[in-house]
Amino acid sequence: MARIRDEQKFRQCRDSLLAVGQELFINSSFNSVGLNDILRRAGIPKGSFYHYFDSKEDFGLQVVELYAQQNLAQLEAALADPTRSTYEQLKSFFAANIDHFASIEFCQGCLMANLSQELADVNEKLRCKINEMSQVMVKRIAEVLVEVDASDLNLGHLPPQEAAQVLMNSWQGAIMKMKLEKSREPLDVFMRFFFRR
Repeated sequence: MARIRDEQKFRQCRDSLLAVGQELFINSSFNSVGLNDILRRAGIPKGSFYHYFDSKEDFGLQVVELYAQQNLAQLEAALADPTRSTYEQLKSFFAANIDHFASIEFCQGCLMANLSQELADVNEKLRCKINEMSQVMVKRIAEVLVEVDASDLNLGHLPPQEAAQVLMNSWQGAIMKMKLEKSREPLDVFMRFFFRR
């Protein structure tokens, strides 16, 4: 019983650190956030970080994976709505993200896009992890596009995998422009182009 409690406490502390890391990285940057910042915000004693993670890089890799899994879970939740067509489910996924960005006044952007801009040329492990998790989302979107008339998305001339890449690349670009302008207009343009119906 004590072992189960210890494992639960370990997971809770680790999950708390990951959630704090995600928040700090998306509001600042990977390199500007120190371990003391993370531990202080999580309310975990100094010196205990390495009980949960091998290094700050290992921590960053796990934060990226958590963020990507959360995004994928949001997509799956939208796709599970039986009252909507697949097209409308996909549209609702992007619309919900726009609502989220509006609620935080078009700040932050996408953690993986932010980290890729910061780290892709200087940290190969994080670059590979961000790319791997981005490809997971593209693959899932490609599976969805098999069930949609891609011409409804202005993507009818492309196979699903390429169409998914265009859709997600455009979404990331719109998010970066949104953050730059502090405006929803780039996201609305994205929606008007790809979701005309």
